[in-house]
Amino acid sequence: MITKDLKMKKWTTTSGCTVYQVTEGRSNSYLVLDDDISILIDTGLENSKNELMKKLDHLLGERNLSYLILTHTHFDHVGNATRIKKEYKARIIVQKSESENLKRGNTPILHGTNPITGILVKIGRKIKQFNEYPAVKPDYLVGEKHHLTPHCYLIHTPGHSKGSMSLIIDDEVALVGDAMVGIFWWSVFPAFADDVPSMIISWNKLLETSCNIFLPGHGTPNSRKLLKKQYQKHR
Repeated sequence: MITKDLKMKKWTTTSGCTVYQVTEGRSNSYLVLDDDISILIDTGLENSKNELMKKLDHLLGERNLSYLILTHTHFDHVGNATRIKKEYKARIIVQKSESENLKRGNTPILHGTNPITGILVKIGRKIKQFNEYPAVKPDYLVGEKHHLTPHCYLIHTPGHSKGSMSLIIDDEVALVGDAMVGIFWWSVFPAFADDVPSMIISWNKLLETSCNIFLPGHGTPNSRKLLKKQYQKHR
């Protein structure tokens, strides 16, 4: 069920885990509360830090943040990672294949999936702000699957990037980063991806869970019905 809480969308699973969408627009960030454990998924761009921290302060109160999960290391998802780690004592989790990117604060721009985005990529590769961000050292590196709490686990969902991963909550809600987008009602296909065949395989991996709600890094939630339809179309 989706409700409004302090201008934030909220999803609650049957076990009582709560997901808040703390930033939206250019990039989405989410906070998961699972009993005493708090998990932030992505941090958005650097210029979203005021909104992000204001909402975190309200939701966390005097508590620190347990974990910061980075679904992948593109600049529009990790822009505030250094600040969040320092201010909230968060332990950063990233997929092991992208850890070096995070440490040096530079992730190469990925490929476009259509002629228009292909042109944009060629232009973007000449602009440093599209692949650079404040460097930060991760605390935990994960592989194909990692259980984080009794109700939450991470799975490797490559394709958009080599180290893309998704957080699965109670097999009901999946926070998927850029494994898909929620910009168009008829499609989940991203405009940018390094390995489209791997991305399609990752969609099937997400469908192998029982999740019915897929929360992307950009746009609005996707349904299981739409994801299944897109998988069958592109596989």
